[in-house]
Amino acid sequence: MTIDGEYTFRAPRETVWELLQDPDVLVKALPGAKKLERIGEDRFDGIMRVGVGPVTAAEWSVNVQLKDLVPPESYAMQMEGKSPLGFTRGTGTVTLVAEDEATTRMHYHGDVQLGGKIAGVGQRLLDQVAKLLARQGLEALNREVEARLAR
Repeated sequence: MTIDGEYTFRAPRETVWELLQDPDVLVKALPGAKKLERIGEDRFDGIMRVGVGPVTAAEWSVNVQLKDLVPPESYAMQMEGKSPLGFTRGTGTVTLVAEDEATTRMHYHGDVQLGGKIAGVGQRLLDQVAKLLARQGLEALNREVEARLAR
C-alpha cells in the first residue's frame, strides 16, 4: 500500500521540523497513539490502538527509526508494528519546503506492507483508512503548530 500527499502549515519550516521531532507533540497528532517515547537519538517506540472496518481495534507496538536527516528539510523513516491482528512494516519520506517565511508545505510518501488478520481486510478499505488517519494526524499536528505559534 502506498500513501502519498502534501499538507500546508502556516508556520516557518524550522517550527514544523521541531514539532516533527518531538514525541510529546507526535503522540497527540497520531490517531490512536497512546504512548510515544524517544529510545535513541532518532528512534521512537510507541503504542497505538487502531481498528480497520470489521477488524476490532487492537493495541499495536510500534517502532520508528528516522534516517537520512537533513534538518530542517527532510528525513526518511522505517516503521514496524505488531499486534494480535498481524504486523506492519513500512518506509517513508517527509520533505518540508519553505514557501515563504511563514508557510511550509510538507510532501510525504510511504510504502506499507501488512500481514496477518489485518491483511484480510479489503485493500480499498485499508487505503481509505490510511488516508483518513494521515489527514487526521496532519490536522492535529497543525493545531499543535498553531498553539506553539500563539504562545
